[in-house]
Amino acid sequence: MPTGDSLDIVLKLLGYIAPVFGGLAIWAVTKYIRLLHVEKESEKLRKDKESVDAQLAEARQQHDATRLDLLERLDRNRAKYQEARDKFYRIRQAYFDLKNEQAQLSPATAESVSTGQLAQLEIERDQARQQVERLEQQIAEITRFDGRLWLRPPVGNVPTFRPLVERKAIIISVLNLKGGVGKTTVTANLAATLAKPKAPALVVDLDYQRSLSMLLVSNKDRVLLHRGGLTVQRFLGGTTHTRSDLVVKLKDLHPDIANCAVLTNSDARTGEQTVDSLEETENRLMVEWLTDRTRPDPRFFLREALHDPNLEFGYVLLDCPPRLTTACVNALVASDFVLIPVVPDPVSTRAVENLLRTLARFREELLPELAILGVVPNMVRLHKGEPVRVQADALVELKTAIGQVWDEPVPIFDTCIKHDSSFSESAAMMDVSGKLKLAVSDSEVGAAFDALARNLEKEIRRHASRRSATVPAKLGARVGSR
Repeated sequence: MPTGDSLDIVLKLLGYIAPVFGGLAIWAVTKYIRLLHVEKESEKLRKDKESVDAQLAEARQQHDATRLDLLERLDRNRAKYQEARDKFYRIRQAYFDLKNEQAQLSPATAESVSTGQLAQLEIERDQARQQVERLEQQIAEITRFDGRLWLRPPVGNVPTFRPLVERKAIIISVLNLKGGVGKTTVTANLAATLAKPKAPALVVDLDYQRSLSMLLVSNKDRVLLHRGGLTVQRFLGGTTHTRSDLVVKLKDLHPDIANCAVLTNSDARTGEQTVDSLEETENRLMVEWLTDRTRPDPRFFLREALHDPNLEFGYVLLDCPPRLTTACVNALVASDFVLIPVVPDPVSTRAVENLLRTLARFREELLPELAILGVVPNMVRLHKGEPVRVQADALVELKTAIGQVWDEPVPIFDTCIKHDSSFSESAAMMDVSGKLKLAVSDSEVGAAFDALARNLEKEIRRHASRRSATVPAKLGARVGSR
């Protein structure tokens, strides 16, 4: 029999232990309930994942089916295009032959010929031309849907990619497949900042919207350049694509911007029907290449000229369109780096992810030399020198997303180009007065671009230190014209 004292001790011990066991019991029950919830959530997520996987598989099947259908349409359109093109040239030749015959006839006979057969041939010629243009447009639309058509391996002799140690010009594509992010203003103001007496800068307007040409060149001069054939589409559409073919078409921007030149894009308002627009030239080159692989590969025209060791520019900045056109692919094939302007908002930052996925495919299959120089936050709204909260959050999310789609570090530059009225004022000034005054003339904007230029040069040195001295040429490659 326990004594009273020992019973008191036992009761006290139970008093101390009971809360502990009670707490453990409550903890165990709580953990069990949580485990049930976790298992339930896990099962729900598993079912959701299976549903999403099924939807993705169905979407892939639909995409593959759509792609096969488009490729079949492409093959049919190629055949139709070739037939229509041959018909157009036959009719045009018959028209010219009849014109020559008319010139040798008497005036009375010539008059009857001109009002009869010539009129009919003109109608047939115009109808054939319209059919060719319609098929060109259809083929262009199919190609825009499936950018992989641009990844076809080169055939025959193409200009090799010269490493930087073999040439003077550092070539940068300013690109984002979303419009309205300020590619043109970044291109122009950055070129003006980078340009030096011993290392001048060249900017090339490859965007069918012609914003860079309108920003840098007056309407009068654009008309003269257009009529003189001194435009980027005349270079791309030419029979040769050497350094000399390029340089002769450049416009020097001195004294408005020292040590800087531009290759403009044709101005459609001139009313000249004999010179195609850039978009028409791009479509024609692409369609001819798709339908006849014996033609020179139009993806490499800019590379041949810009990789010439005797090209006397320190920097070449290519203002690219917001889609994969012939001109845009030319820029990528020629470039050492891609610079990506972005407005820090959710839509624009997602566009950067999509762009990097596209560039990853290009680098894997066509352009192993291509590197991303960095992302430039543009049109940033600052508060006490820092991006406002929503834009700062968007940049943080973008940094995380980039790491998931690109296998090398891609800096998002700390230097932000702020939203500033001086950019719109400089664009309006050229239209109103014909005078060129870029936003970098503003001290605050100029300081931002100076800092951005230093960041770019630092990144270029970093990439140069990691690259080998030479880049192997692809099979069948040739050195561009000297």
